Amino acid sequence: MKINLSWAVIINKEDLFMQSIPVLSVDLTSEVTNQKSSIINLMAQTSQPYLIDVKSFFEDVMDHEQEMETDVLPDIALPHAKSTAVNTPFIVVGKYINGIVWNNGNKVKLVILIGAPEHANKEHLSIIAKLASNLANDDFVEDLLKSDIQSVANKIRGLYD
Repeated sequence: MKINLSWAVIINKEDLFMQSIPVLSVDLTSEVTNQKSSIINLMAQTSQPYLIDVKSFFEDVMDHEQEMETDVLPDIALPHAKSTAVNTPFIVVGKYINGIVWNNGNKVKLVILIGAPEHANKEHLSIIAKLASNLANDDFVEDLLKSDIQSVANKIRGLYD
C-alpha cells in the first residue's frame, strides 16, 4: 500500500483562523484498501492530528454510512460525520484511479471525508454546502476526476479561500 500525504490550508473567513487539512493519496494495489470501511479507517487514521479518538470517529462515520449512502455522484463519495471525537473540522481527500465499490455496486474514484466536532453544526453544514454546490458543476467534477491528488487538494482548498 502506498500512502502519500500533503497538506492544504483552508481559511474560515468568519473566525479568521487557518487550519491544516491533510490530503491523502492511496494506491489501491493493496488488499487493505479494497473495502469502503478500510478506506474510511485509513483516512481516519490520517486525520489523527484533528481527532481526540480515531476509533470513535471511524465508528461515527461508519454509523452515518449505515444511515445514508454518501456516494453523491457516480464517481464521488462524501462520507462525513459530526463527532465528539473531532477536535477541529477537517477534510481529507483520497483518489482511487480504478475506483472502489462504495454502495450498491457503485464504484467511486474520489472520496472526500469531512469531520467536524459534534457542536460545530454551522461549520459542518458550511463545508458540505460549499462542496455540494461545486459538485453540481459537471466541469468541476470532471476536472477533479482528471487531476492528480495534489491538484484535487488545491481545487478543494480553493473553494474555501
